Amino acid sequence: MRGHLLYGIHEFLPQGATYITMLREPVARLLSSYHFIFRRPLHPLHRKLKTGRLSVEDLIRMTPHRQNLQCRFISGIGAGGICDERVLDVAKENLTRSFRVVGLCERFQESLLLMMASFGWEVPFYENRKVAKIRPSVQPGVIDAIREHNRLDLELYEFAKKLFEENLRKNADVIRDGLAALQATPKPASFNKFCRSTEGAGRFLLSKVASAL
Repeated sequence: MRGHLLYGIHEFLPQGATYITMLREPVARLLSSYHFIFRRPLHPLHRKLKTGRLSVEDLIRMTPHRQNLQCRFISGIGAGGICDERVLDVAKENLTRSFRVVGLCERFQESLLLMMASFGWEVPFYENRKVAKIRPSVQPGVIDAIREHNRLDLELYEFAKKLFEENLRKNADVIRDGLAALQATPKPASFNKFCRSTEGAGRFLLSKVASAL
C-alpha cells in the first residue's frame, strides 16, 4: 500500500506489516506545497491564494492543522488533535520501531538503494518527475516563520537523518556498489521510457480504480 498515509494502517491488515517513508526538509516541503497550490487550479486553496495574492505566512495561518505535518503523519494523529512534544516522541518511536527504511527526499538515490537492499528490489533505472524548474527566492523572514510553525517537524527530520546515516553505514558496501551500477547503467531510449511510463501510469490508475471499488 502506498500514498500519503497515516501511521497505523497496519492495524487494519490481517498480516504483519512494515513501513518505509521519505521525509523532506520541512522548510522546503512547505514552500513546495505553497507553489504546488498555485500551479494546480483544481486545488481547494488555489483560488483563495491566487485571487487574494496570499503569502506563505498567510497559508500558514490558514492551515494550522497542516503545520508539523510529517510529525502528524508519522505519529498517526493526522490533521486533527494537538501536535506537541508528546506526539513528537511517538513519531520518533514509530520511526525507530516500525520503519524498515527512513529515506530523505534530498538524498533520493541513496534512499532508493536502501529500499532495494532491504527488500531485494530490482530497479534498472529511475527518472525524476514533478521537479520544479524555477525556484523563486525566499525572504529570510518567510523561512523564520516556517521554522517557527514547524519546529517539531524540524526536530523529527534531524532525528530521521541520524537513522538514515546509521542505515547507510550498515549497508555501506551495498550502497557503494549500487551507486556505481546505477551510474553506469545507460538511460533507456525514448520509446522504452515511454513504454515504461505508460505501464507505470496504467498500474497507478488500476490501483485507484481498485481502491474506489
